[in-house]
Amino acid sequence: MLRKKLDDITKIDFFFSWEMINISLYNEIKKECNAIGKNNYFSSIKTTWSEKCKKVVFEADLATIKTDAHNYSPQKLFDVFCPLCAKNELNLNFRKHVPIISTEVDMCLPLRVQFYFNLLEVQKAFHGNQTNLSYRWQGCFTANFKYNEADKDFNMLLGLKNLLQQLFPLQF
Repeated sequence: MLRKKLDDITKIDFFFSWEMINISLYNEIKKECNAIGKNNYFSSIKTTWSEKCKKVVFEADLATIKTDAHNYSPQKLFDVFCPLCAKNELNLNFRKHVPIISTEVDMCLPLRVQFYFNLLEVQKAFHGNQTNLSYRWQGCFTANFKYNEADKDFNMLLGLKNLLQQLFPLQF
């Protein structure tokens, strides 16, 4: 995420471009969330959405993963090309079976992101863990990090610009 407000708006554009939400919901979101407002491009603007905006964006999230609020899972938002895993996940949670994973990531595996980013071949592909750290990769919302919800509004573009100006060796 580089700039939260624009990332949120871009997510909705992505959903619409892939026909995951209909045009009326898309237009309602653009209207209620002021998606074309010039203030969306300023880094000093905190991400604040009206209650109506939050409601229609939530409806879009539910529509994209073909579910209702009872089994909604934010982790599934980006699994747009994969079938839902509710039955398999339920079985995993009740320890009815354990998936066997060889060369692929089982999209129904809970915490699959942590699993995926700890695979050696994935770390090599992303030039990650180049110093051979002894611990496993974890996301930013684990107890070991001081990242919190308020940090989502931080404009990462300024941080990246700072790093580049200091000639910090970035690898992409």
